[in-house]
Amino acid sequence: MDLTGERLVHRRAHEKAAVAVRSPLTDLLAVLYRRLPADSDRGEVLGERALLDGWLEWASFQ
Repeated sequence: MDLTGERLVHRRAHEKAAVAVRSPLTDLLAVLYRRLPADSDRGEVLGERALLDGWLEWASFQ
């Protein structure tokens, strides 16, 4: 997801990002739903961790 413009843009591509989470899909979803900490041993955060934390605080999936 690109947050650099006026609106959020989603692209399905392999490219350099400011932050990325590498994990199995089910664990990634658990991170997004705040059921698993992003820094657990079941995934890896690459890049700007503060950006991920901000996204998780801003995004609501309730």
